[in-house]
Amino acid sequence: MVPLGGNIEMDVVFGLWADGGASPDHGGVGTGALGQPVVGPAGFVDILETAVGLGGPRRPQVVRIAGFQSALEALDGDYFWSRSLAMDPWATARTLLGWRDELVGLGWRSEATWSGMRLKQLAMASNAATDLAPGLADRITAILVKLDGSTNTPITSLRLIDSAQLLPSPLRRVVERLQVLGCSVEDVGITAAAAPTTSLGRLQRWIADGVVPESGADGSVTLATSASEPLAAEVLGQWFAGQHGNVALVAQEDDTDLLDHGLNATGQPRAGRSRSSIHRGSLQLLLLAFRGAWAPFDPQALMELLIFPASPIAPRAARRLASALEQAPGRGGPEWVEAWEAIAANEREYAVDDTDALAAVDPRLARWREWTELEMADPVSGMPLPQALGICDRVTAWAVRRYAATGDLLYALTSTLAGEVRAALAALGRDLIPRLLVERVIDQALDIGHPNPGSQAEAAQWRSVPHPGAIWAPRDTVVWWNFSTTREGADRSPWTDAERQELAAAGCPADDMTLAARAASAAWERSVMHARERIVFVSGGPGCEADEMAHPLAHRLKPALDRVGTRVTLEAALRGPTLELAGTTIGRRAIEPRALPAPQFAWTVPSGFSARIAGAAESATSLENLFSCQLMWALRHVARLRPGRVRSIPDANQLLGNLAHAIAREVFAPGDPPGPAEAERRTADLLEGRIDQLAAPLRHPEFAEELNSARRRLPAAMASLASCLAENDLTVEATEKQVSGIFETLLAMQGSVDLVARDRAGHAVIVDLKWTRSDRSRVNEIATGRAVQLATYGALVAGDSPYRAGYFLLNQRQFLTLAGTGLVGRPVEGARSFPDTWAAILAAWRTWREGAEAGTLLATGVQGVEDSIPAALGITRDVHCDWCDYATLCRVRGLA
Repeated sequence: MVPLGGNIEMDVVFGLWADGGASPDHGGVGTGALGQPVVGPAGFVDILETAVGLGGPRRPQVVRIAGFQSALEALDGDYFWSRSLAMDPWATARTLLGWRDELVGLGWRSEATWSGMRLKQLAMASNAATDLAPGLADRITAILVKLDGSTNTPITSLRLIDSAQLLPSPLRRVVERLQVLGCSVEDVGITAAAAPTTSLGRLQRWIADGVVPESGADGSVTLATSASEPLAAEVLGQWFAGQHGNVALVAQEDDTDLLDHGLNATGQPRAGRSRSSIHRGSLQLLLLAFRGAWAPFDPQALMELLIFPASPIAPRAARRLASALEQAPGRGGPEWVEAWEAIAANEREYAVDDTDALAAVDPRLARWREWTELEMADPVSGMPLPQALGICDRVTAWAVRRYAATGDLLYALTSTLAGEVRAALAALGRDLIPRLLVERVIDQALDIGHPNPGSQAEAAQWRSVPHPGAIWAPRDTVVWWNFSTTREGADRSPWTDAERQELAAAGCPADDMTLAARAASAAWERSVMHARERIVFVSGGPGCEADEMAHPLAHRLKPALDRVGTRVTLEAALRGPTLELAGTTIGRRAIEPRALPAPQFAWTVPSGFSARIAGAAESATSLENLFSCQLMWALRHVARLRPGRVRSIPDANQLLGNLAHAIAREVFAPGDPPGPAEAERRTADLLEGRIDQLAAPLRHPEFAEELNSARRRLPAAMASLASCLAENDLTVEATEKQVSGIFETLLAMQGSVDLVARDRAGHAVIVDLKWTRSDRSRVNEIATGRAVQLATYGALVAGDSPYRAGYFLLNQRQFLTLAGTGLVGRPVEGARSFPDTWAAILAAWRTWREGAEAGTLLATGVQGVEDSIPAALGITRDVHCDWCDYATLCRVRGLA
């Protein structure tokens, strides 16, 4: 560090847009230089802080906003921001802090006397924020204070890419003070770099002096467009393969992810710039951890945590918990308890007799429970601060462990994010933090997110920069990727004319309202002026040629571009063997087109399929799928190919059905059924607890109607079921009875019967409970002799003995059964008895099995399959391709 009063022998090149990289990347000649850096505002301030003996740890903006919000909320009285602060404290604090920082940068002092209401009250807020960490404006002010007490310049010379008149006030004041102290300050010169006879040269001279250029395009100014961004990236990658000399690539929005694919395809180095995103992997874990802690419990959030890549819960445990959530979306129910018992047993079995491994089991289980069984916090009144800080600490510890194990920078960024959020939550000074405020803090900490750590620049003869203003010296070629609309320079000043006058009178005038727009415009034009041989503007995407999608520079240059510009539509690369682009001939080779896969109804079974189905047990549901579509049955029940777990949280109708089944299991114990009043009372008593254990999504606002329906209809449904059992003089034998059996020596069956009752003669009565919106499909099943579940359960429970069966529709409070069986309910005239239906099931199963063993499966929803379906099938079911998870495989439905 050089003490104040000395100087650093540095020739600094400074520009507003040079922090992310510049072209050239140093201020010397040749391939390298020492002491001649090219820096933007952040780098410039860092150099000066080092020179004058300032600096220290930076505080993130999210912590500054939190501290400022705390200061605003502590102020007594009525202020111009009071109503906004009450409605949205975070956004109000963020806006006011931005205004305060802008004023500080102008030289405004909060301790001075101000007459304007807003300036006076902002001064009060600034004075109240005694612990506010310094922002960039505060750091520049501190540098100016040091420089005011100095007689020597801390750096030798300063070259300005952007002239001093275009710099915002704080930076302009620093430059002016350095000049007073003897620093050599000069503007980097801008002259037309191209030969005057070229289209590019004529364009540059039009920019400089406004003389209308002669018409004529020679390809040195090219505007390339494509409705397809991938095509634009592919063609530009080929174009780069033919380039030599120094090329400056402008990556607008600091993003070359797509272009890098085009460069890599032709063997070119990647630019390695990636647009920042808040949706990058582990960055979302903090928000997910908080989502799982708000009441009511959100099973979807927990499911996402369990299937999260590198989840904090080991996959061997996460799979069991995810399965429990699928069956019963809640915590504390039998499925959840059994899952934890199985996990604990598995961990101890895995440790075997290793003493150290056994000792680690309980802490590991406790750590997993901390992630999955959080204490619920009220989203309105707020989460206790210690709990919120604990969640941040948990995420930090996880991210640090993952970073140590993998070296993945995204985990390090996640650890930083959690630390910043923790500091911000603590700085708020609240005992309880509402959900909305927590999420605003996390959003602010994420800001625009982070670039992809996997996007790494590779050594290249050309230089990539994130902004055209970072090109500050002549380059042979300038390529502007993603040349499209931007809002850069469109920010509006918040100050009124009266406030501007008062600030000017106090010696801290506000910047001209057009300053940012003028600086951006000058930077855009400078990139054109520095091109020696050619400039290529590339824009892609639907509507890229529309006026509203054009970059402001395109509108500014249009009069000249219409005369000297070469316009190329990159779709031409799809139609011919060559494409001329900016003086380079790009060769193209047609690829033989292939037809998309056509819908296919006949599928050849893989080897080992027969052995696989021989060892599998069928269920009533799998048989229903088999009789609907053989291919679906094979994929779902034999191959066990299934959708992801996030999709498998049951919908509201399934939740109500699961809830009804669970309550029925407890209300209807073996023996005489309870009376209707007793069944209704017990259901009402059990309902609320079972919702949290088995159907937690019903607590969420979007399911308010279904929750009210459950509270209103389930007790009445159980009372109706009790009446039905009593009217039929039935005794409950078992609920959720597990049954199994083998038929014809090959068909192994298993299942769970909702309710098995016995009549006075000791014969079985099968009652299958259903919660449906309509009774139509179940009535149709019995009427047409296709009630597979009733017939299957009857065969498993009664065998060859007589039995009766029916569906009890809980929502409709109806007992559907075959007419003529003697059961009281809603009789349905059927095409055949349940034993006859079972005989048809066996015959159909045998037929389909023989077909599968012969090597063919049929997708019965595909057009043309009708002639291939065996004529002897005794039972079929409707095909519902629109509900099927596999319809894109047989191509009934396209991939879109």
